[in-house]
Amino acid sequence: MDESSLAAAGFHAAPTWSTLAGLSGKGLVFFAIACFVASALLSATKKEPARLRLAIRLFALGSLSIAGSMVCLGALFVGDQFEYEYVASHSWKASAVAYKIAAIWSGQQGSFMLWAVASALFGILALRSTGVYKRAYIAIYASFLASLSAILAFESPFAILQKMVIGGAVYLPLDGMGLAPSLQNYWVVIHPPIIFLGFGSLTVPFAYSLSAMLTGDVRSWANQVRPWALTGMTLLGLGLVLGGQWAYETQGWGGFWAWDPVENVSLVPWLLMAALVHGLMVQVTRSKWHWANLLLGGAPFLLFVYGTFLTRSGYLDKFSVHSFAQMDRSALWILLGVVGTAFGGFIGVWIARGRKLASSLPVETAESRSPRESAFQAGALLLALLALSVAVGMSVPFLLGLLGKDAKVVDEPLYHDVVVWFFVPILVLMSGAPFLSWRSMEWKELSRLSWFVLGIAILIESAIIFALHNSDWPNVTDGASRITFPAGISVPRTPWVLTLTFFAALAVAGNSWRAAELFRRSKLGTGGLVTHVGVALTLAGLILSRGLEQKQQVLVMDGTPGTALGYTVRFDRLTSNPAADPGNKAVFSISRPDGSRSAEALCSYFLTPGAVGDEVFTSPSIQRYGSHDLYLALESPQANLWDQPEEFMLGETKSGSGVAISFLGLSMHGKSGEPDSWVGAKLKVVEDGKEYFGEPKVDRDGKQDTPAVSPSLKATISGFNPETGSIKLQMPYVHTLYPLLLFYKPLTALIWIGIFVMTVGGFMAAAARARTQREAQAST
Repeated sequence: MDESSLAAAGFHAAPTWSTLAGLSGKGLVFFAIACFVASALLSATKKEPARLRLAIRLFALGSLSIAGSMVCLGALFVGDQFEYEYVASHSWKASAVAYKIAAIWSGQQGSFMLWAVASALFGILALRSTGVYKRAYIAIYASFLASLSAILAFESPFAILQKMVIGGAVYLPLDGMGLAPSLQNYWVVIHPPIIFLGFGSLTVPFAYSLSAMLTGDVRSWANQVRPWALTGMTLLGLGLVLGGQWAYETQGWGGFWAWDPVENVSLVPWLLMAALVHGLMVQVTRSKWHWANLLLGGAPFLLFVYGTFLTRSGYLDKFSVHSFAQMDRSALWILLGVVGTAFGGFIGVWIARGRKLASSLPVETAESRSPRESAFQAGALLLALLALSVAVGMSVPFLLGLLGKDAKVVDEPLYHDVVVWFFVPILVLMSGAPFLSWRSMEWKELSRLSWFVLGIAILIESAIIFALHNSDWPNVTDGASRITFPAGISVPRTPWVLTLTFFAALAVAGNSWRAAELFRRSKLGTGGLVTHVGVALTLAGLILSRGLEQKQQVLVMDGTPGTALGYTVRFDRLTSNPAADPGNKAVFSISRPDGSRSAEALCSYFLTPGAVGDEVFTSPSIQRYGSHDLYLALESPQANLWDQPEEFMLGETKSGSGVAISFLGLSMHGKSGEPDSWVGAKLKVVEDGKEYFGEPKVDRDGKQDTPAVSPSLKATISGFNPETGSIKLQMPYVHTLYPLLLFYKPLTALIWIGIFVMTVGGFMAAAARARTQREAQAST
């Protein structure tokens, strides 16, 4: 097309500001690379104060540059500049401004940019307190940020759509493709920034740990890194559970966590950060665990970088709803280089210097191992082993691919079989460790406290059982359900789930009581205990809502309600046209048979263009009550009983969706080819235990007579063979059929309460450690 044709079709040349924003964004990425490389070189060479000051300024300038590049990208999204390939692929004009901003991190390039900005932010914030480690810290941190920026240079979000470059000018497409349907949710604005702040924070303990080994001071870093480790652990934990809420509200399978490989990429660093936080406490208090903590300082970052490679390399494309498209080959090689260099360099230094440095330090106490130290050691070991187990599970598709075998993921039941062995002892340690002393302790005193905590836990468990039995749960539960373990062992589901919940209640009781004892002495100092309470509440909610959930499929159509779990579900209406409006809702009413507890459920339902025809997108409706959630998931609505016409031989019966159709024979009127000739198919339909008869017909011109052959079905003749007497039939529904899954999810409110308590506790603990560090610095 020439310029006049483009103008006539409504296309316009891209504005000058858009071109400048794109060039600036790309240029700032390259400038950031130069700043970070220079900063790393200056800090790693001669120990001159002037060089270090310049290295710090360049580090800050590089961080500002990468943030400025993201601002440029945001301007392109908000301004609907669809001449840029990344903008056109992830946004459109109709999007709200919040979704246009969120589209920045909705794809591969933008998520790398968000990771770089988050890492740079934590690098700057933590830099001030690095003290003797500052030179090594900058060299390590700047090298990593230079690598991330180099990835963005190849995996650039500022590439122009080449098809819109005509006659040397860049033209603006009329609109973009928009966010993927699964991302058109308010969580896309909230969850990614929080979880990526957590990912960015992982670089701080990695750089601190490696700096400690390179400088030879493996003692002081523990106090300095604790606030950042606690902050990172809190952000990662918050991001994980909010991501679970996002899946719960959009995926339609009724759960928060599915052990998706990409979910596990986030879980593993969080578990390792939790192990590090507890290990640092022992190091600061008892002057022990230096060598183990040096490894734990780097492990969360190393495992996340490795997980990023799995996610972005394409190995998990077929197995995860989160996986990204394959990277630019050069960018992928840089990422692989980061993985190899980080692992090889860190592990090499840890083996060569870490143990030697740690063993040279004197232990500041002559006492034997204390009860609390033993509990912390067991807890950190269990957390690390659990993280390792999950890491192996998430690596299975990659490892099978390397062996030339068909890739597959570890199924959810296997994860549960493994995790339960860690779950119970971790919760027992969480409940008891706060009462243990750093000094020797009499068992009589510990026994007295244990019985007291046990009594409180029994009261909490009793309250949970009371809440369950005073809700609708007893009316919908399947008392015969069992859980099967390896070796053929099976146990009743309800007692097993309540047993696991009891251990969570034990952790809530122990930590709540201890926090109440210490609150007057140090409000912020109770942060760790409050965090334990939040984690236990969240786990209890996850166990109860998943373990005691009830679900049942129900099929409804206009005028034909269905029943499930003792509820009646009726189709009400569509709010608009699903083919034209992404905001369309399918509206259902849910009520008890006596009409009580009636609720209106709005399930998202719209069509999006796909590679082959339109693709259906649906999301569930959730009715939240104090004791449970009523969760209605809409599957793809169906216009026909079968996707393709089915061929019937004379006398043959075929079934589908609870309906049986029998072909009784052909009927013909007139001779083939004559004006009034037609062919009919005599059918018998059994639906809901009742028999119905009908006869669809087709004339020589293909005109169909499609009568209703049952209350829910019509019949259409797609073809017939007079020689064999066979016929092809399609069975359209009288009204669109809506397949639904109704879930009863008990006590999901505990998850929200746990999220809040865990987050507050984590930031309280981080604030307390930061204050302690400031006071220590002020006194020296």
